Amino acid sequence: MKTNTSKPSNPLNYLMENPGEIMNVVKNPGKFGLDTYNGLDTKQKQYVLFAVGAGLIGYGIYLGMNKK
Repeated sequence: MKTNTSKPSNPLNYLMENPGEIMNVVKNPGKFGLDTYNGLDTKQKQYVLFAVGAGLIGYGIYLGMNKK
């Protein structure tokens, strides 16, 4: 029996089903990260950008609290 080794149409589902691939994204984000991001549809890109923005705001608050 042949297994299907091609990536599914949704890159986020692919990464959740194959967590070993997340390390490839972390090791070379320029290639794999951008390929994954470009494979997302518009709504998923908005979710990712919102999460990044929220993370940056949280990090800024954290840095601001440490200066006191």
